[in-house]
Amino acid sequence: MNKTKSSVVLVLIAIVLILGTVFAFVSLDNGELGLYDYKAYPNNIKLGLDLKGGVYAVFGVNENELSDALKDDDSALNDALAGTADSLENLLFSKGYTEAVVSKSGVGKGTKIRVEVPDVDDPEAIFDLIGRPKTLHFKETKDNKFDDANVILDGSNIESANVTLDQNGKYAVSLEFDDEGTKAFAEATQRLTGKPIYIYVNRELLIEPTVNSAINDGKALISGNYTYDSAYELAVAIQSGSFAVPLSKTESATISPTLGDSAIKSGIIAGGVGLLFIVIFLSAMYGMMGVAASISLIWYTMTYVFFLSIFPWVQLTLPGIAGILLSIGMAVDANVIIFERIKEEYRMSSNKSIGTYIKSGFKRSLSAIIDGNVTTIIGAVVLMFIATSSIKGFAITLLIGIVISLISSLLITRLVLKCFLAFTENPKAYALRKKAKELPEDLVAVTSNEGGKE
Repeated sequence: MNKTKSSVVLVLIAIVLILGTVFAFVSLDNGELGLYDYKAYPNNIKLGLDLKGGVYAVFGVNENELSDALKDDDSALNDALAGTADSLENLLFSKGYTEAVVSKSGVGKGTKIRVEVPDVDDPEAIFDLIGRPKTLHFKETKDNKFDDANVILDGSNIESANVTLDQNGKYAVSLEFDDEGTKAFAEATQRLTGKPIYIYVNRELLIEPTVNSAINDGKALISGNYTYDSAYELAVAIQSGSFAVPLSKTESATISPTLGDSAIKSGIIAGGVGLLFIVIFLSAMYGMMGVAASISLIWYTMTYVFFLSIFPWVQLTLPGIAGILLSIGMAVDANVIIFERIKEEYRMSSNKSIGTYIKSGFKRSLSAIIDGNVTTIIGAVVLMFIATSSIKGFAITLLIGIVISLISSLLITRLVLKCFLAFTENPKAYALRKKAKELPEDLVAVTSNEGGKE
């Protein structure tokens, strides 16, 4: 890369970093600069219970809606309640409340399920989502008075119900069934192609969508003239019917943050100071390579904060902050591995160009960096699926950070170094150095004493 191209690239990187910093820390009120309200994107990051507080609700078993089988069998009821608690946590996670906490206490009909949800603008909507006791049935026939005949499947066969877009770009509801539901739904849709399937909630007809074709993969799409709100309501109504035990709300209140704004401000200050010390350390230890790594690290930080603000699964808590710090540490670690490899290449043979050392250093360090980061990514993905909600928050922030850190260390750092090379690498000096290596030692000594002249 020549000096002109390098200058253009460095200027573009500088512009991106400056704009990223502005968008990260500067908010605009209505009318300023002729723009609408704009929140600096860190302000859009959802916060968890310990940082912002939230709401909680306690739900009990709704005995009036409880099936006869569960009324008479406490063991089966306890199992169903455990499944309901898991379904509640999965439902809240799928709706973007990744730090929601669901806990169960008591046994039998006296069981209480406590749900804590952080950073909620409309708590009643959450309570309504959880607290409406529902039964869900897919039927082949339309009944004036509901009966249990011709039931295709029920709410226990629903794994998820979400708002999506159909092939025409209109809002629709996507359904996914478990293995038993997939088989039953496939058989039913083969028989009922061109006919309606009747969906009952609380034994009352909700909708009657027409089957366009047989559905064998366990994934159905309910389309129509839906707005987002109406599609969301339908998805909530269907998924609420997947609870094994009907619930009713017995108590609710707000939760105050245990840490609050002071902890957030202190964390931002500590993060900024830590980042400054890292930049100083890298620059002092590795010179221009450290400067390149510092630029890459600033890009990484801006990008990381941006993605934390737009991903709906991110709700920042102390475990989430721990994931951020760990991923930053791994981003720095990757740069250190690369630079040590470059220094090792130089110690082994000093008659090559600087660009050759850099290329070889990146190549030799690639496998170690990939192996270390991929194993961390696998661990984060596993935690996302099997851990409790607070640990899921840690896993999500760690996963996002690791992916961005790989891009930062392997691409951005290398790009900046290539730009720097255009201003530091001297082809004539390299040619003289290489030629001196090929000369006898006594002649090299003579030429050195004479000021390096040939």
